[in-house]
Amino acid sequence: MAVFFVRDLGEIALHYYRWYAVFTHANAEIDVCEQLLDMGYEAYLPLRTERKTVDGKKKVSTEPLFKSHVFVRTKPAGLEAIKALPDFSHFVRFNQYLAAIPETHIVKIKTILYYYEESTSIANSLANGVTVAIVNGSLKGMTGILLDDENNRKIAMEIGQLGRCVLVDAPKSSVFRTELATFV
Repeated sequence: MAVFFVRDLGEIALHYYRWYAVFTHANAEIDVCEQLLDMGYEAYLPLRTERKTVDGKKKVSTEPLFKSHVFVRTKPAGLEAIKALPDFSHFVRFNQYLAAIPETHIVKIKTILYYYEESTSIANSLANGVTVAIVNGSLKGMTGILLDDENNRKIAMEIGQLGRCVLVDAPKSSVFRTELATFV
């Protein structure tokens, strides 16, 4: 698992665009995402679809995959303007450094939600099970944890710097137990 940090590197790092996770106030993800887009930033709010039956009627709704999180792609110099947003809480950090989210993790989230729009997320600490590689299908080449929960045999796909996993219902025939590192 690669972890990227941003330090004050002066002029050297100012031209690099990176993804950062913005933690918002409760239920303000959509507002913050729209404000970031209006300011000219590239922003991404992963939304999951939820299908429910209420009073015999089928209802479809969308909600953020990661509560209170919005991803923004910017240069380090652009971070100060983001802090001024009314519903901004803080940037996700790893120890004292801002956690830069690798582009591969953003692509992983987008891929998972494209094929598994009803995915959910859990904390990494709750992902207990065996490491598996997905050997065919839309997530071929990814690794994850086949959860030990007997009622729900889901695969947890880690999104490193967030400390979260995305749960998918990949067909069990498409996974292979492996001794590789937990996540790629």
